[in-house]
Amino acid sequence: MILKQLLGEIMTHMGFVTSQQLDEALERQRTLFEEKTLPEQLQRARLISEARLAADTTPLLGQILVDMEFATKEQLEEALSEQDKMVEAYKSLKSEKVAAAVEIGSIVNSTLNLAEVLGLIMRYVNRVTNSMASSLMLLDERTGELVLSVPTGPKAAKLTDMRIPASEGIAGWVVEHGQPVLVPDVKKDERFYKEVDKVSRFKTKSIVCVPLKAKTKLIGVLEVMNKVDGTSFTEEDVALMSIFAYQAAMAIENARLYSELKERLEGEIQLQKKLSESDKFRALGLMASGVAHDFNNLLMGIQGNTSLMLLDIDSSHPHHERLKNIEQSVQTGAELTRQLLGFTRGGKYEIKPTDLMELMEKTSRMFAPTKKEIRIFTKYQKGIWSVKVDQAQIEQVLLNLYVNAWQAMPSGGDLYLQTENVTLDKEFVRAIDIKPGKYVKMSVIDNGVGMDETTRQRIFDPFFTTKEMGRGTGLGLASAYGIIKNHGGYINILSEKGEGTTFNIYLPVTKEKIVEEKKPSEKLLKGKEGVLLVDDEGMILEVGKEMLAKMGYEVLTANSGKKALDIYRKKKDQIGIVILDMIMPEMGGGETYDKMKKMNPGIKALLSSGYSIDGQATEILKRGCNAFIQKPFSVTSLSLKLREILDKK
Repeated sequence: MILKQLLGEIMTHMGFVTSQQLDEALERQRTLFEEKTLPEQLQRARLISEARLAADTTPLLGQILVDMEFATKEQLEEALSEQDKMVEAYKSLKSEKVAAAVEIGSIVNSTLNLAEVLGLIMRYVNRVTNSMASSLMLLDERTGELVLSVPTGPKAAKLTDMRIPASEGIAGWVVEHGQPVLVPDVKKDERFYKEVDKVSRFKTKSIVCVPLKAKTKLIGVLEVMNKVDGTSFTEEDVALMSIFAYQAAMAIENARLYSELKERLEGEIQLQKKLSESDKFRALGLMASGVAHDFNNLLMGIQGNTSLMLLDIDSSHPHHERLKNIEQSVQTGAELTRQLLGFTRGGKYEIKPTDLMELMEKTSRMFAPTKKEIRIFTKYQKGIWSVKVDQAQIEQVLLNLYVNAWQAMPSGGDLYLQTENVTLDKEFVRAIDIKPGKYVKMSVIDNGVGMDETTRQRIFDPFFTTKEMGRGTGLGLASAYGIIKNHGGYINILSEKGEGTTFNIYLPVTKEKIVEEKKPSEKLLKGKEGVLLVDDEGMILEVGKEMLAKMGYEVLTANSGKKALDIYRKKKDQIGIVILDMIMPEMGGGETYDKMKKMNPGIKALLSSGYSIDGQATEILKRGCNAFIQKPFSVTSLSLKLREILDKK
């Protein structure tokens, strides 16, 4: 996926066709598909992505360009030959350099500090290309300039934050055309922008410059100058730089998204002082859920590509463990979005009957090895009642309380964990917003420093913390409060200065029995049915289509509800299942499903979203939609969900 070089872009780069001619050919390609007049040869070819309408690597687009007399057969053959050379260049990459390129993906996804991310990227770039100097330039859309955000090399200090017009130089050419370029000798290239060398007094001899693209949007360029050994850069360097550019763009967008979230949250805090308690959390909830949705969509692109790469290698491959690490980073990111929703007290949960004693025991086993200075004592009542909770969220609550207790015992101490069945009467619940009845009570007790009355009154407020800078965000206990409240429960605190602290959690009992969970299958389940994939995110359409193709399905794609309806109207007899994004402009997944169901009452559909399974998704499921899958998901989990639906009679 990340090594893909598009045929149409090659022909444009070689000067055989113009950008306008390429767009006309792409439009012709789409028209052929919609009119169902594709000849047999073209029907076998993989169709282009709706999001980018980019040329495929098959000769399909090239033949259309020839038929429209925009290019000759000889030019097409030359472009295909050039494409083959690029494929061979990728195949010949040295394994240790590919390993470094894969490794950077795992590393940069482990931090959200943008400066740290960019510094890491450039150190790896210099290492694998053996370059004397390099620069990561980000595009400032407001001014139309490229900013030398991270220059490296002997004169880097003089160049930091220098701005150059985005229309100038070799970098400007890359911005305009969106293509990588290798210049062996800048003296022979009239595009070379000399002003940077004048400022730095560095003598540039050769350059490789590649675009940085987030989804399909160009956000900057990566550039390296002069080999240390005096030789020229090669196509191998271009290939490696393209891999780094893909990973870098993903990392930059991750960091930007988190930075944007932080700024929005900080601004929101000031606004919340003027709002009531309920309005405050409602506003934060709306903001956080939107960010969580967008971030989960971004994670879906990383997860999908990683899953596909794992399918192509076995567990003994040197890159297998690195790719699994990337998958784990994706899951960590997804968990962060769930915590964010829990903090705002607006998150919706995947609840099921649960044994809280087992959950407390599990979390204490996770916590104990990391804090050996803390002694843990347990007291669990036998025959504990069942409760319906989101296990991941309650685990997070308990871990937050354990960490809070540990921080209250800097020299070590004792931590007591208890569970018991209790019945709360009307008198007990009169002052709190829960119903009387049966509850399971969990207690987390420490013998630490305790807290005064002022601290107790504010302990569940968001962003309130008594810890020094860097040891706490003030979100942990606010998140715990919101999660327990959303489960229909109650959390309180008993503490005195110097006397330790007790947190009590009450969660309502359910009559439903606990069902032992089966471990999800790691096996990729395949099928031959037709699948219509509907999503307004081009990146998700592209990776989703490839995932489904790996499973053996015949795949159709649409980037809107209206286009999906047109395709379904014409080809519903060939479509075994529809995968619908829940949130799309103009026509969302729910409305699209309803209209498809009128065409075919027996439709099978899988709802997908970056949001959790909230009220809107639940309503669509009640109307007959078969199941829900939350982004980001792996290729194996998607294959399992599809077979569950398709094999059900």
